[in-house]
Amino acid sequence: MGQQQMRHAAPRRSAFEVRMDILKVVTNGCTRPTQMMYRSNTSWIILHKNLESLIAAGFMLQSVDSSGTVYAVTDRGISVMHDYQNLVHLASA
Repeated sequence: MGQQQMRHAAPRRSAFEVRMDILKVVTNGCTRPTQMMYRSNTSWIILHKNLESLIAAGFMLQSVDSSGTVYAVTDRGISVMHDYQNLVHLASA
């Protein structure tokens, strides 16, 4: 068969982890969709599917201003994100 190179793929994130990454990015001041896509390392389609889910759950708000669509994290979203970060921290200790 010859020599094969083994490639180690990075573990995929769950949908929940992607959503938490999006919440984190927006909480850190990134409110425009394109910026959110790059900083949360998602595709355009995945970002929009998750934004719809986060808005439906009450974790984010969507609004339109003169320059386009902007997003904000609600108090409920901030609370969930902090709980998740605390859980990850406790699990890694």
